[in-house]
Amino acid sequence: MLDQDPRSRRVVSPGLRWLRFPHRLELSYRRYQCQQAVSAFRINAFYILLLYILLISGIYSMASDPIRGPWLAWYIWVGIIVLIAGCLAQIRALDRYFPVYAGIGSFLAVAVSVAIPGFIGHQPSGQLAQTSVIYALVIVYAMVGLRFPVAMLAGWGGGLLGLLVAETLGQGVDWLVMNRTYTGISLLSMFLCYTTEVRDRMLFFNQRQVITQQRRTQAMAERLHRLSRQDSLTGLANRRLFDEELEREWRRCLRNQEPLALMLVDVDCFKDYNDHYGHLQGDRCLQALAAEFKRYARRGGDLVARFGGEEFVLLYPRTGEQEARVLASRLCAAIRALGLPHHWNQHRDVVTVSVGVATLTPRSPGQPLELLEAADQALYSAKQRGRDCWSFFQPKQPVRLVRDETGPPDKDSGLGKSSSD
Repeated sequence: MLDQDPRSRRVVSPGLRWLRFPHRLELSYRRYQCQQAVSAFRINAFYILLLYILLISGIYSMASDPIRGPWLAWYIWVGIIVLIAGCLAQIRALDRYFPVYAGIGSFLAVAVSVAIPGFIGHQPSGQLAQTSVIYALVIVYAMVGLRFPVAMLAGWGGGLLGLLVAETLGQGVDWLVMNRTYTGISLLSMFLCYTTEVRDRMLFFNQRQVITQQRRTQAMAERLHRLSRQDSLTGLANRRLFDEELEREWRRCLRNQEPLALMLVDVDCFKDYNDHYGHLQGDRCLQALAAEFKRYARRGGDLVARFGGEEFVLLYPRTGEQEARVLASRLCAAIRALGLPHHWNQHRDVVTVSVGVATLTPRSPGQPLELLEAADQALYSAKQRGRDCWSFFQPKQPVRLVRDETGPPDKDSGLGKSSSD
């Protein structure tokens, strides 16, 4: 299915044909491949040593006496190289250097294996040493876990060095036998190593695609979840999120027996504002008010939400009556201080708000709406008294109204006395 995507073809084809992804993806693949290779080599080193022991014991038992000593003296170094590489692989701090020490070890192992026949002569039993060349090449290309270019460099570079040493320092090599062993096995091992890396790169790319798609899906789900709880105009929490948070904070305050405060805010004469300034300007007004309300919900657990239309609600856990009064007074003053023009406001030429405030320490787990109803009654009292003020309500207690000094004088109505904010 990935091959049907043109973008996938542009990325995958170079990465598979030439074994090289675009730069950033290639770096990511090399880190991934290095970690996979060194993890596998920690185990494979044991099997490589086991095969080495079986090989060396077999050749030693079949070789003639004249070549046993010289051959063993040379070939023991291959085992030492494997042992050193296996020990280095156990040191996790050196994981990122695995291609370096494994590549150098493979290079030296191939060089030693190819050079040995040049020092023990061309007698028939001496040709058994060519078996070690096959062993070294198969191990380097198939079991060490090097990337194809590194494995090819170790295989051919080590082989050329071994041939050079055998020709210059030894008795030379049997080119016919060497061609049938070293050259043939190199080409076959290169093919196997190449196809293995193609498979690994395809697997890596597919895993990346799956992970990327999962992240996109998760990000989209989180965004949809957030949008389902956010008011699109103001960016505040919407009514749904407010209801959830009210229920959650109610239960928490019930457990801890802490007070919970709520402020219900209504923009004064907002219908007249929309009628005369237009709905677009009305939206800008609500956005400006929302930005100001956010300044009053900075503590953990505080919440400001758009309740509906021109109404907003602010929720304050662990907030008692005195602190709620101070917040309501500051909020009314802050909105007036914004100076948003509103010439059709009944009392001022700027946008103002009416605020209903209520605090309650929960006593019952299933009655969070009791607090909201109390704030709504307080808001109604503030509107009845002329707006641009705040009114405090506590269940089963009188309502106290506080208004701006420019508002009309308060009259006794059984709701409590009024004062300036």
